[in-house]
Amino acid sequence: MGNKLGRRRQVVDEKYTRPQGLYVHKDVDIKKLRKLILESKLAPCYPGDEDCCCDLEECPICFLYYPSLNRSRCCMKGICTECFLQMKNPNTTRPTQCPFCKTANYAVEYRGVKTKEEKGMEQIEEQRVIEAKIRIRQQELQDDEERMLKRQESSSMGIALGEVESSVSSSRSVEGEGNVSFQDLCATPMVRQPSHRRANG
Repeated sequence: MGNKLGRRRQVVDEKYTRPQGLYVHKDVDIKKLRKLILESKLAPCYPGDEDCCCDLEECPICFLYYPSLNRSRCCMKGICTECFLQMKNPNTTRPTQCPFCKTANYAVEYRGVKTKEEKGMEQIEEQRVIEAKIRIRQQELQDDEERMLKRQESSSMGIALGEVESSVSSSRSVEGEGNVSFQDLCATPMVRQPSHRRANG
């Protein structure tokens, strides 16, 4: 009755308290790692699965699937214990950057298997990201299309102006070759023929 309620320890098979061979870990303190896993401070070292299943989470570093992952304290991204050991050895005090958001002093916590609510929220967030990417891509395509239309319009305007200029210059050269244009008719003064009366008188 006098016991304090603390973090509930999970029952972990002894074989999952040490690395499964995904990487060669030379400086890992196996006793310390075992203690952290048994105290539920790190996820068990489950062997990664290559096939996706609805209850498994994918580690974004090794791309293998696990029953549960550790969470980055800075950005809440998941990572398996073996990949975390590659990033940050629990035996060292050297600061490490988060591989996802680059925050200094990278640390993780283990919260156990994700609840349905957490999975649902994550799916909603992923959907939002996908929709945002689609909107950005559509805007880029629309901008590209508008640029192409402007280029085509400016080039066709240049061609049209060139055609007008060439037709004006060619009509001038034709006029100089003895043909009469409307302008020539208007510019020519009319010469009156002498009347018969004056000529006779």
